[in-house]
Amino acid sequence: MKALLTTTRIFMKLGWRNLWRHKRRSWVVISSIALGLIMIMFSIGFINSMLRQMLDNNISTKLGHVAIYQKGFFTNMKLETNFLPDERIMPVLSKDRDIVAFSPRVKAMGMLRTSESSRGVLVFGVYPDREIKISKINEYTTKSGGSAYLDSISSNDILVSQSLASKLEVQVGDKIVLMLQDRHNDIVGVGLTAKGFFQTPVEMFDKSVVFMGIERLQQITGLGKNVSEIMIITKDKKLAGSVKKRILAASANPELDILSWEDMAPELVSLIKMIDKQMIIFYAIVFITIIFSIANTLIMSIMERFHEIGVMKSVGTRPLQIFFMVMFEALNLGVVGLAVGLTVAVAIIQIMGHTGVDLSSFMSLLRSWGTGSIIYPFVTLKDILVAVVVVEATTIIAAIYPAVKAARIKPLEALHFI
Repeated sequence: MKALLTTTRIFMKLGWRNLWRHKRRSWVVISSIALGLIMIMFSIGFINSMLRQMLDNNISTKLGHVAIYQKGFFTNMKLETNFLPDERIMPVLSKDRDIVAFSPRVKAMGMLRTSESSRGVLVFGVYPDREIKISKINEYTTKSGGSAYLDSISSNDILVSQSLASKLEVQVGDKIVLMLQDRHNDIVGVGLTAKGFFQTPVEMFDKSVVFMGIERLQQITGLGKNVSEIMIITKDKKLAGSVKKRILAASANPELDILSWEDMAPELVSLIKMIDKQMIIFYAIVFITIIFSIANTLIMSIMERFHEIGVMKSVGTRPLQIFFMVMFEALNLGVVGLAVGLTVAVAIIQIMGHTGVDLSSFMSLLRSWGTGSIIYPFVTLKDILVAVVVVEATTIIAAIYPAVKAARIKPLEALHFI
């Protein structure tokens, strides 16, 4: 064991010595590794931020972390599919340590009409004070030009998006006619007043959703005290699954669907998994860059030391020892390149993660994806560990051929090599 450690130490020193003997070529390789690593870490940082914002924005507008529905409502939003919150569920929601806030909502399909235009919409009936705790609609509501957030559950006020208001040519205070089917399938029309406008980062949401007081919508639709859903926010989205299980156990009502955000947005979950798989492409780019850089450098280094290696073999150095000497040289290149790349990348990403990267010029594109105009890149410990493993594994693979070539050098040919 002691002999093995001594031999390992010797060849590590030889690896470092050879690296510094060919500093110029070594720094080209180190720069290639560092640059490739910086590029991939930046890509991962931006993708992480965009995925997080996309998910958080959908959760903070329409999904929540957990939601309770009458069975079948989520897949087919019919007004008649509603329920009355019973005494078994409400105490559980109030006492659960992982639930931050919850609020009942009513949802109804309808049509907004003005003298200029009409649009089909999904009407959310909400408790304005509770909605502040479960969604960010209050934050997204503009406060200029008289626009204001809802303040009553029973008034004829309505909150519409800026894009929808523009298409309907509506200003604050204008009258809008809402037409919908009530629970008896009768067409009902009611005049409402535009209370304010909002703009979320999710373009599709803004195109089709409006808000009004829950009690007034219950009166219009004839639902009474019944609701369409109860939206729940937990301390962390990772807790949604456990909270869902506790509510299921407490309610024991087969007529209710209790869904986590993962159940409600399978397309987002699939997108995240797909992008994770696509990151293999980015790693492959770094993989190829490192292989050619290291292999080329080591082969050139071996050719320059062809005579020296022949002398080493002549005095009794074994082929396996030559092999490990070259491998250690490659590992040294990988370690230095990895250290430089990670240090620079993580430092810059940390700074940009606090200041943000303003992409307002691409606002329309980002809103179509459901992300904000300011991206806050970040990398996780998992991302860093994967990068370390990929770079070092690639370094080892890239060094195998040059190391084998060096180990097979024949002493006689090497001694006569010029």
